[in-house]
Amino acid sequence: MKSLIAATAALVALSVLYPPTVPASAEQPAQQEKNGGDMERNASEIGRKIDELDAKMKQATDETKAAFAREMADLRKQQDALREKMKEMKGASGKAWKEMKAGTDKALHELQKSYDRARERFRE
Repeated sequence: MKSLIAATAALVALSVLYPPTVPASAEQPAQQEKNGGDMERNASEIGRKIDELDAKMKQATDETKAAFAREMADLRKQQDALREKMKEMKGASGKAWKEMKAGTDKALHELQKSYDRARERFRE
């Protein structure tokens, strides 16, 4: 009986020193959800800015409208492509998700850069 008590005490002592860890696979969905939410917020913010730029452009002269129509069409295409990548990413898991996230991050960054360039040209 003393050995059972001693063994139990040893296990309790060890459990304090070595707390259980959460497997990486259990952490991943939470991280994916957080990253996906952050990405969606960023994409929505850029989308809102593109809509504002488009509304300003509609009030511009015909010459200015013509100059920016193609640029706005390109922005909308990039925005649609980003949305599609984000939908695909939601269904992915593990390594595929990480790879898709890298591509989606790049698409988001490129959309932001394109928007910034369009905004600067429209100010001129």
